[in-house]
Amino acid sequence: MSGQRVTINSREWRWVALTALVILGVSSLPYLVAWAVAPEGAHFTGILVNPIDGHSYLAKMRQGWEGSWRFRLAFTPEVHEGAPIYLFYLGLGHVARWMGLSLILVYHLARGLGGAAMLVMVYVLVSHLNDNVSERRTAFLLVSIGSGLGWLTGLFGMMATDLWVPEAFPWYALLGNAHFPMAIALMLSCAVCGLRVIEGGQRIWMWGAGMVLGAIVLGGIQPFGLVAVFGGLGMVLVHQVFQARVIPWRAGFSILGSAALALPYPIYIQVALLANPVLRAWNEQNVTPSPPFWHWLFGYGLMGVLAGVGIVTLLRQRRCWDWFLLGWVVVVLIGMYVPLSLQRRLSLGLSVPIGVLAEIGWRHSVRSRITVRWRKRLQSLLVAFCAVTPIFFVSMLVLSSLASESWFYLSDGEWDVLRWLRDEGRPEAVVLCSPMMGTFTPAWAGQPVLYGHPFETVNAEQREAQVEAFWTGALDGPTRDQFLRENRVTYILAGPREAALAGERSVVMDWLADEGGWRIAFEAGAVKVYEAQ
Repeated sequence: MSGQRVTINSREWRWVALTALVILGVSSLPYLVAWAVAPEGAHFTGILVNPIDGHSYLAKMRQGWEGSWRFRLAFTPEVHEGAPIYLFYLGLGHVARWMGLSLILVYHLARGLGGAAMLVMVYVLVSHLNDNVSERRTAFLLVSIGSGLGWLTGLFGMMATDLWVPEAFPWYALLGNAHFPMAIALMLSCAVCGLRVIEGGQRIWMWGAGMVLGAIVLGGIQPFGLVAVFGGLGMVLVHQVFQARVIPWRAGFSILGSAALALPYPIYIQVALLANPVLRAWNEQNVTPSPPFWHWLFGYGLMGVLAGVGIVTLLRQRRCWDWFLLGWVVVVLIGMYVPLSLQRRLSLGLSVPIGVLAEIGWRHSVRSRITVRWRKRLQSLLVAFCAVTPIFFVSMLVLSSLASESWFYLSDGEWDVLRWLRDEGRPEAVVLCSPMMGTFTPAWAGQPVLYGHPFETVNAEQREAQVEAFWTGALDGPTRDQFLRENRVTYILAGPREAALAGERSVVMDWLADEGGWRIAFEAGAVKVYEAQ
């Protein structure tokens, strides 16, 4: 580990570029396959990983496309003013409108660009910490595509963290959405700039400015990343104080100042959530607890074991820059089990220190004990073994696409109906549909729905039960009428998904067909939109 200003030559950059292109290509493969094998009469939505959250991002982009810089909950019928939060996705919506591009195309362009930036910054950080090219490459690969035993536990029905916590694993972040890879790239940019500031020397002002800018943008996209990065940098400063017995005032003020300048917007977000009753209700049920610790052990598997060896090695050597990695891990592990509603978000980018520490553990516990002849072979096997879960996950997405997973596709009728709602429907009119169509409607049409998201629908569990009760005919006439009136329902979308929920002998479908208070406003195939008269 060097911590010195190591130059990355053109040959290394070519290797990084080629490797990053391969990783980006593999991350896009499931999307291309899903698009290519779309069943006849169906449209691929463009979202594969966690479609419920993925469509919530598209819904936010749609609000930006419509010209808004204020986020409103699109999956709930309550009228509210909204607030200037989720600016990343609102901004992407504005970009889509300015450039005349589709929302889903801009979403994937942002995902790819963020992923490319993340992979490049992984190598920059690794190179800053290590001057051996072979060791850098191994660390880069372990960080970028490494994971644990999810492929094995998944076969037995247990979801280890590398199968369902995308923010912690760069490969999964790249597959999952547009903001996680960009946030990790910003974290690593702040880390590299911060380490340069601590080193001192020329152009320290430039690195300080870069750290400030990166921290402010990171605070706007994913503020939890600030905790890990500045926790790690703070640990380096503390180590310098105790080792050199000198207080690094200049570096300390620069790092603390960057962290302080990044905090106003995250603080504003919390104030805005508390001031708005509807947003406050959403925030109260927006809970993402960290999984049990043993899930993380399976989630990192061999890489986690080697990282543990790496930690022991670093504690013995006690070199300055190593404390950045240790600080990152310690701060995150403590933070993930502090009683906070969004514990799991602190795991953002956790594979970065784990992967680098794993390479250190591999180097000291295995590589140094085997002959040169076997080193490259076993090193390749190590990387391949740690990459099994990403391959398994990509394969599952491809197989799900081949099986025409209903979350991935909209029928021609549903597509046309959503397009009609977008172009001809009243923008603020509340739409009643099945819970699954409630996920799609705000993203592709823009109207609010009664239920469509477990967090972004206020009183989500109650609303979901009410919507299901409506479609199954469990509500009697007066209760049904009151339910529709109280929730300001203007459109009722009835298609195959709603019919499947209602059952073969549908009271609701018969009521819609016979009731004089509702008329068919638009019809496409087996899908109808009823409008209140």
